[in-house]
Amino acid sequence: MTQTVQEWTRMLSAEPLFVMQRTLTQVKDLLQQSSVNHSRLSEVISRDPGFSLHLMQQLNNLPSPPKEPVTKISLAIPLLGMDAIERASRTLPSLEGKLKGPPRRGLIDCYSRAAHAAIYARSIAERRGWQEADSLYTAAMLHDIGEMALWAMAPDQMRAIHTKISQGAARESVARETLGVTLEELSAELSLTWQLPELIQDSQGASNSYQPKPLSVILASVLARESCLGWYRGKLATDIELLAEFLDISHDDATAYLHRLSSKAARDLCGLPLPLPAFYLIPADTEPQQTQAVDVTDRADAAQPKVTHTSETPAAAKPTPQAPKETRPEPAQPPPKKRANPLQELLNNALQQMHEELGLSRAMFAMLSPDKSALRARFVVESEQQLSLKGFMMNMNKPNLFKTLMNKPQAISLHKDNAEKYLPMIPQSALEQINNSGFVSMSVFIRGKPVGLFYADNGISGPGVTRQQYDNFKVICQKTVQSIAP
Repeated sequence: MTQTVQEWTRMLSAEPLFVMQRTLTQVKDLLQQSSVNHSRLSEVISRDPGFSLHLMQQLNNLPSPPKEPVTKISLAIPLLGMDAIERASRTLPSLEGKLKGPPRRGLIDCYSRAAHAAIYARSIAERRGWQEADSLYTAAMLHDIGEMALWAMAPDQMRAIHTKISQGAARESVARETLGVTLEELSAELSLTWQLPELIQDSQGASNSYQPKPLSVILASVLARESCLGWYRGKLATDIELLAEFLDISHDDATAYLHRLSSKAARDLCGLPLPLPAFYLIPADTEPQQTQAVDVTDRADAAQPKVTHTSETPAAAKPTPQAPKETRPEPAQPPPKKRANPLQELLNNALQQMHEELGLSRAMFAMLSPDKSALRARFVVESEQQLSLKGFMMNMNKPNLFKTLMNKPQAISLHKDNAEKYLPMIPQSALEQINNSGFVSMSVFIRGKPVGLFYADNGISGPGVTRQQYDNFKVICQKTVQSIAP
């Protein structure tokens, strides 16, 4: 459906942009405290493009608009007042409540790129010694508002564009063919309609790309977009070369700089349902063996665990050395095929069933350490790149819900009716990795001894697990245990 940029703008600006449920919950929690921590409130809101955009828009509705443009959230909050923030936390639409399936993943991916671009832009500004680095942060956060609005309001069209781009088509030509306008033109028109800071408008397209600050925003956005697709692609290497020229450093230094920024972003965004490219800086074949993480988006190419074969024999059994004989070289033989680990196959199959047949977004098998002091993720299946389960680790030396679960073969379903009882039994570090609204878990005992547990949920900020999902989850767990130790 092709339309003019003005027609698209009227349609997309009719509703507010969606806000991550985790942001809405955190803002409400902060507002309920006796003394509101304004710094923390600003930090929470500024990581969410939907909430940030709403505050920028509301500044234009003030009876006495500020004389100087407001370009950062920390200044917008006191100008609007706590009543406006509280009202927004109640009325803004939840991303997870409005979108499901590919549209939800598309907008969450877009939010992840925006949050990373904002962190990159602020750091670049600070490195260049510019004042008001937060203005570049906000500009980069809202740089792709056209794409965000399309995922929210016209997901079918945006999904069609995304599919063609992922197949190698040019971004601008695909958008113009599908919509009648490019995504950059749409973002520029929306920023003008919503009266957003000029830097957001200036960073759209090539007209102001020679200006240092708009160029910084564009560069940060490109680096965020390309790094989320993979760290070892030729296009990203070219973009890093541009970063090196812009900062007047070597290519190697620019690469290390971007890696550090991505790691910082992973720490800053921990707990949000956003893909974190930093966790893919290390190639999959160099990951430590104790955690075999499987992403269902590419499970056909998942690496099997390395098997080490020893050829040593006892000294007494070694044959007597003989003089070497002249031999003809034998034809090269293909390397022996690696034998699949049957236990790994059983556990991975169980997790795949939970994900594909039960519709659970994330599934994990966590294993007890030999000394029973820790519980760590061993196998993971999930729809999206997530920090949460792949880095799961629980100290079992202190009382907690999972330690109690490992006392005997048993299962638990956390839901809204029992959350008040069970959530206080989970350490804060684990609460940031699991779904606080609902999950299911079942301990695994082999021949009477605890070895680990299964865990599954509907994403870090998704809805709770249904009763039917819980019942079928237990069936899969029980059948898997029986197959391991019949």
